[in-house]
Amino acid sequence: MTTIASPVPRRPWRLWRSPYLWLATVHLLGDAVVVLTSGVIALASVCVAVLGWPLAFLGLPLSRSAAGAVYALAGWERARARITRGQEVLPLAPPPPSGSRITDARRAVADPNLWRQFLYYVLLLPAAMSWLLLIVIAWSIPPVLIALPLYFSRFAAGRAQLGPFVVNTVHEAVAVAVLGALFLVFVSPVLMRTASALDGHLARIYLGGDETGALTERVSRLVTSRQQVVDSAEAERRRMERDLHDGAQQRLVSLAMTLGRAKNRLGDKDPSVRSLIEEAHSEALQAIAEIRDLTRGLHPPILTDRGLDAAISAVAARSPVPVRVTVDVEPRPSLTIESIAYFVVTEALTNVAKHAAAAQAEVRITRTGDVLQVQVTDDGRGGARAEDGSGLQGLADRVAGVDGHLSLSSPPGGPTVLTAEVPCG
Repeated sequence: MTTIASPVPRRPWRLWRSPYLWLATVHLLGDAVVVLTSGVIALASVCVAVLGWPLAFLGLPLSRSAAGAVYALAGWERARARITRGQEVLPLAPPPPSGSRITDARRAVADPNLWRQFLYYVLLLPAAMSWLLLIVIAWSIPPVLIALPLYFSRFAAGRAQLGPFVVNTVHEAVAVAVLGALFLVFVSPVLMRTASALDGHLARIYLGGDETGALTERVSRLVTSRQQVVDSAEAERRRMERDLHDGAQQRLVSLAMTLGRAKNRLGDKDPSVRSLIEEAHSEALQAIAEIRDLTRGLHPPILTDRGLDAAISAVAARSPVPVRVTVDVEPRPSLTIESIAYFVVTEALTNVAKHAAAAQAEVRITRTGDVLQVQVTDDGRGGARAEDGSGLQGLADRVAGVDGHLSLSSPPGGPTVLTAEVPCG
């Protein structure tokens, strides 16, 4: 991001301990040198670029090289601003090569960024003259006024002429010295700070790249990166579900079947052993049920195989509260978006069953353009809040992870309406 840094402290008692006060002065003094060196080179480079590109094979490379020289000079100027003023200026990008020497030379001459950077050196000339005048006013005149009482008596006329003002006595010279000291302490740093900020504006406008474009590109990269993280987490959930379903769950099923056969073969021969086998068989069945619930919570296979309609219908069939389901999501969204919609519905229906005392509920999932809307309504007692530890805050965070929005309307007495809107473009 381009910043117009003015690290010169505002408080007077901190000014004289700050190195940036002197760095700003050095930078402003350096502007005059830059105008006489880089500015002249930039002018010569632009002239070569403009005059050279029509000159066939000799002029084409000269035009590109001259334009590159202007970019290099601007780069050095941005580095100078960074060192002395702490100002980060986004670099300007030259036109990309097209493969044609003529086209590249023509683009180099017509490049608006080339002319922006050249215009910086043109405007820097009057600016540098102004900075020199301010530096003389800020740092040269006050010391002369402060020392006035020391050499006032040596004036042959016995008085000193300060512009329209005349100093006739030593007391007046002392008063002038005090004014000069106050100016030096309080006004001179402000002049340097202001000039440095204006110089920074000049660099930002004519040497800086497009902040909006850079920020847009950065936001786009962050959105892409976040989406990759979300998709990766969802893929990991699906992998865990498959491993549990195809691995541990199948082994437990086999173990339960083996224990069942052992119990049947044992019969009534040894009641104590039969009791142990029955207990182990019951534990195995319970473990199978828990793993099945766990895998359903991670990522239900039916969601991957048959989509939201079948998965939500299965959830509604298990709900102790009657649920009416409406699903219209053509075309089908990504698995990540489907998973988020599924878990919004399952968490909402769980809360309805536990807390709402509802007689019925309704689930509506619709897709309008690139937005998937999930709405869960119940006729319970209402009064639900996302911060009550009901799990709704976690759902809101999960929905927000894909730039979605979760809203809850639950007045006392009901009805409660939970709405999630998730982009699915």
